Amino acid sequence: MSAGASTRMGSAIKQLLPWGDTTLLGNAIACAKRLPCKTVTVVLGCHADVIQKKIRDEEVQIVYNENWASGLGTSISSGIKALTKNNIEYEAVLILLVDQPFIDTSYLNLLINNYLNHDKGIIATNYFNRAGVPAIFDKIYFPELENLNADYGARDLLKKYEKEVILLNSEGKAQDMDTMDDYHNALKLLK
Repeated sequence: MSAGASTRMGSAIKQLLPWGDTTLLGNAIACAKRLPCKTVTVVLGCHADVIQKKIRDEEVQIVYNENWASGLGTSISSGIKALTKNNIEYEAVLILLVDQPFIDTSYLNLLINNYLNHDKGIIATNYFNRAGVPAIFDKIYFPELENLNADYGARDLLKKYEKEVILLNSEGKAQDMDTMDDYHNALKLLK
């Protein structure tokens, strides 16, 4: 998910902030592409024209969420709708955010392995005993994900099906960056 305006970042386009030898978005794409996934989809909204020009990977599916200002739920919905139109059978979807750059392939593979080895339909990241992203949702939840329209993403869905959720500890990797201070503090940890 990479559609928000990131207003708390000031005038910076969060998705294009430098991260290592790439950008926050480039880091998320590279991480996703190392996974055993059929499709990597990037949902854009605010600044889509500028951001899309920076995505040089033709294998990445770009989806434009025209309702991006309504929040994360509409971006999830747009992404799921695009996937269901691909004429590819998907077992599940892994949702991750561009502003969690410490999330790495090993953690995402841990989510995937838990999904493959358990009978629960949702594998999510534990935020102080609350489920969040990155998260995997089985295809049985696609219809409800397609109908999301709120700023809080899939939070209500995660609550509704809490007995179907396995929570995993990211060991601090899931910290996100909402402000320039957050970004600068994260950069110090990157070095």
